[in-house]
This record gives sequence, structure tokens and C-alpha cells, in this order.
Amino acid sequence: MFIARTGNGTRGVVGLHGWSGDHTTFDPLLKVLPHDATFFTLDTPGCGQSPEPKKWEMRSMAREVAEEIVGFGQDNLTLVGSCSGALVAIFAVRELMEMGKQEVVGRVVMIDPFAYCPWYFQVFVRPEFGSIGWMIYLATFANPLGRWIVNLSLQDKRAAETDLTKTFSQVNHRLTWRYLKMMYECGSPDQFAGIKIPVEIVRGEKTFSAVTESVRLWSNVFPQAHLHVLPGVGHLPIDEGTTEVAKIIFSKNLDNFPTRS
Repeated sequence: MFIARTGNGTRGVVGLHGWSGDHTTFDPLLKVLPHDATFFTLDTPGCGQSPEPKKWEMRSMAREVAEEIVGFGQDNLTLVGSCSGALVAIFAVRELMEMGKQEVVGRVVMIDPFAYCPWYFQVFVRPEFGSIGWMIYLATFANPLGRWIVNLSLQDKRAAETDLTKTFSQVNHRLTWRYLKMMYECGSPDQFAGIKIPVEIVRGEKTFSAVTESVRLWSNVFPQAHLHVLPGVGHLPIDEGTTEVAKIIFSKNLDNFPTRS
């Protein structure tokens, strides 16, 4: 699995990107990395420079991620999951607990997280659509015109300079489609009820309604979670609200950062 390491501090942070992303998702945060922190950014299996997962099943992939995290040799890590990467993070936490390595992760930060596969993505992967779903996916994300139309239609969910479909011009679409199908099949967030790890949830004020609903679901699953809503920010808080996100991830005293419910 491809892993990039930045910094040599004692506070360890692990970044897990979302759908169609890779380790460069976290580049804006690396520019404001505190001197006492180390940031590990991964290409999850099947993405970026990492090989395909051993099995296209979320729990199996999360076990691979968990084993890599244990190999960092640090405890009390902050696990940061962006978009669907937040789902990978929670799956990995459960795998670490089952491995008897729960001390490895001390906190999870979920950034604009999905808790489920929304209907407009299900169109691409539901079994009853068969090859038609794959063809619709290709027309939407593998085609430059399709990406332009999607990005234009989502202009109220992003900053003017942000392109929500940019990463799709660089991916292996067969693997990206399979990643989405895996997300569709991974089950309800209720399966994580009872996990008591500290959780911070961050979402953009202008994000998708599916993310807003997902945040509500995650807040029910993790009643201990702190919610941060970033004013004026869309679905990419790392890009559009870098400073605010950095404060949440790296601050030693989160009470000094204002939150909204």
C-alpha cells in the first residue's frame, strides 16, 4: 500500500481519502502541519499507487488498512477520513479493536462523511441495472463533457474555484466503479453503535443533503461526537476551509474552536 509520510512529530495523524481520491487529498493540510505532528497519507487499496484490495469488500479492505496503521508503530493516532474515507476509517477502527490494537487510534475526525451510498450513486451499481449502470457511470465520470455538466450542476455545493469532478480525469474507472459498489454494499452505520472512541464530525454548510443526513446518522451512532459546521464551505472542507479543518485536527484544546450543531 502506498503511504506518504510528512513530518517527524510525536502526534500522529493518518489521512484516508474518499471516492476517486488519493493521498494528495490532504496536501492543503500538509502546508499547515504543526512541528510536533507526523501526517501519514495513504492511497487506499485500488486507488492511486496502491494495488487492488485482496477482496472487494469493505471489511476486508479495512483490515488491510488497519494492518498498515499498526505498522506505523505509534499509538493514540488521529484517524482522518474525508468523504467516504470516513467510512473506511470507522471500519478500520473496528478491525483494530478486533485485533486487540484499539490503543493505536485515539480519535477519529470525519470530514463531510457519507454514511450510506445515496440514490444518485446507486444508479451506477445496483445489480438490477446491470451493464446499464456501468454505461451511465462512464458517460457521467469518464467523459469530460459529463464531468463538466456534473460540476456545473453542483456549483452551489462548492466554492467557485473548486472542481468536484477533477480527480475523475486521472483515475482507473473500472476500479473507481468497484470502490463505489463496495461502498453500496457495506451496510448500515448502526453496526458501529457502541464504539466509544472520541469523534469529531466536520461538514460544510453548503454540502450535499445526503452528507447532512449522513452526519445526523453518524451523530446518532456516536453520541459522544462533536459536530463542526463550516460556514460558506461546500463538500470539500479540506480545500475550502483548510484553516478551520486544521484547527480541529491539530488543536490540543478543541474547546477553543467554536462549533455549531
